[in-house]
Amino acid sequence: MNDPKRVARNAFFPLIQYEKRWQPFRTPKSGGAVGNGTIKPEKKSRKIRYAARRDAYIFARYRRLLAPLYEERLAKLGISDVPIAYRKIIGKDGRGKCNIDFAKEVFDEIELMGDCYAITLDISQFFESLDHEKIEADWCQLLQVPNLPDDHRAVFKALTEYRWVDRTEAYRRLGYFGVKYTNTGVKIEGYRIPFNSMPTQLCSPKEFRDKIAGGGLKPSIIKKNENPFGIPQGTPISDLIANIYLMEFDQKLSSLATAHGGRAFRYSDDILLLVKAQTDDDASAIEEDVRKSISSFGSQLFIKESKSSIHRFIKTEDSLSIQHLKGSGKNGLEYLGFRFDGKRIYLRDATLSNLKRKMTFVGRIRAIKHKRRYADRDYSTLKSTFNFDDFFQNFMRVEDFDQNSSVRQWTFWTYARRAVETFGNRGKPIEKQLKFLKPDGRRLIEDELR
Repeated sequence: MNDPKRVARNAFFPLIQYEKRWQPFRTPKSGGAVGNGTIKPEKKSRKIRYAARRDAYIFARYRRLLAPLYEERLAKLGISDVPIAYRKIIGKDGRGKCNIDFAKEVFDEIELMGDCYAITLDISQFFESLDHEKIEADWCQLLQVPNLPDDHRAVFKALTEYRWVDRTEAYRRLGYFGVKYTNTGVKIEGYRIPFNSMPTQLCSPKEFRDKIAGGGLKPSIIKKNENPFGIPQGTPISDLIANIYLMEFDQKLSSLATAHGGRAFRYSDDILLLVKAQTDDDASAIEEDVRKSISSFGSQLFIKESKSSIHRFIKTEDSLSIQHLKGSGKNGLEYLGFRFDGKRIYLRDATLSNLKRKMTFVGRIRAIKHKRRYADRDYSTLKSTFNFDDFFQNFMRVEDFDQNSSVRQWTFWTYARRAVETFGNRGKPIEKQLKFLKPDGRRLIEDELR
């Protein structure tokens, strides 16, 4: 699909949607310890929508066409160091930077600045809130044309007037999901073939028309975005469009931070300002300025006050001390999965807690399956035949890791080792945090195998 005329005529398939849900880390009530009077936050969810293979190729191709123009525009505006997510940024060592490197850059900057304030903010429902008219105007400006060419307009419409189907419902219509029986004869609903064994092409064009689009006996299950805002998160071009959309906002962030002797960073919807404010009230005023100004870049864009935090770093004779003034991070500044207290760097408590929860869940399932497979084996044999190394290496993939990094197939262990290596002595506490992770996981599985 390298021919613009074919792209302009392309009939894009609906996106396939699934919902990613998770339970955030429980936080202790004021004065309490974790596990003793903890506050259970509301469950979070994120809708992910991915494209059919041909459509994904088209999206990826137009991403490659727009990305260099975006980089040129950033350089011209002098803000190449503000947006750091979804870009190929090469470090001094020749490797692609990842969130570990970005976190180190921020912590290094804080140490260099000494007395400063760190203000963090989070844009709510980022991808779902982008105004379509502004997207089109920014796209035209990047191409330096008054109107989008037909092929670019086709891609634009596929993103803004996107259609989608629920993944489970689509698989049900196609016969991949439904009623089945377990080995013990229990009737359940689930995938009739292993999810990883799904065919690359889910259906033929006729099956799509008859079973998905309503051409047969059943009604269509295709839905469409009728709003004048929002793009799907998950296509190969969505992240770049979101970055392009916020170029003017990134300019404002940069100007605001520079005016106060600091720097601005934006990692997707996470904003961080390091500023030399005179007082706590001045820092609060800066945070309020950013929060109020976001609406001028789209009527649906806003920053929840509860998502903001302010920390003050104070230079002492030989180190930095920190004061928590507002929001999350009572034990230090939390940024990109890490926590910095002015002296040492840790994994965020939520990161570690979520990992342990996932390890417990997956470990229990694997142990149960192992016992069923070798029902005639004794405990000692079960324990000796369980592949603990494979368990620890394969299930602990690092979620939400920067896919533009030059590193692929990261596990939590390689991620943690890279963090300790990158942070140096400041990152030594991470080793202590992980010290009992494998022994605890192994003990859990061994108990389940009994």
